Amino acid sequence: MKNDRRSRFFCIMVFALALAVAATPSARGVTVTEVLVDKSFHITLLRTAGGTLAFPDATGTTGDSITPVGRYKVTEKQADPSWHWEGKVYAPYLRDKTNGLGVRWIGISLPTYGLHGTNDPFSIGKDVSHGCVRHQNADVTKAFSMIPTGTPVRIIETPIPQRTESMVTDFLELYDLLAVMGAPAKT
Repeated sequence: MKNDRRSRFFCIMVFALALAVAATPSARGVTVTEVLVDKSFHITLLRTAGGTLAFPDATGTTGDSITPVGRYKVTEKQADPSWHWEGKVYAPYLRDKTNGLGVRWIGISLPTYGLHGTNDPFSIGKDVSHGCVRHQNADVTKAFSMIPTGTPVRIIETPIPQRTESMVTDFLELYDLLAVMGAPAKT
């Protein structure tokens, strides 16, 4: 009975997150007061005075590519960033689709880590990044204007049952497919 309640709770939570993602309101004039990244659910929550917005994400979880749990602050923001990786400099994403940062970079107080877009939209919802928190380009573009420098960022990991994790992964894969099939982000 206890497992049924726990499964039902997680199903409700996944459904609520799905509704939050699907019903994300316009970002005009909204200021984020806290960014919460839950590595287990691959969800970034943007807390505002008017409520919470949710976006799916991708993180890194093993070895040198772990997304570190902790409390940070937004230290810098850059639209159309160049990407410096393994001794090579990639032009901004709109000129070079191999740029792994996508269309926006939101750096945090842990050097070389941040929230950003991606050149691999089907990576969202998975443990695949080099430690940063990846988002669909349309999502990070929307979040970018809402997140001021100095905003607190918390990265957490919530233990979840394997069955629930599978349901979350299925939902995020559907989100990726819909995002890729939809209209391209305006930048």
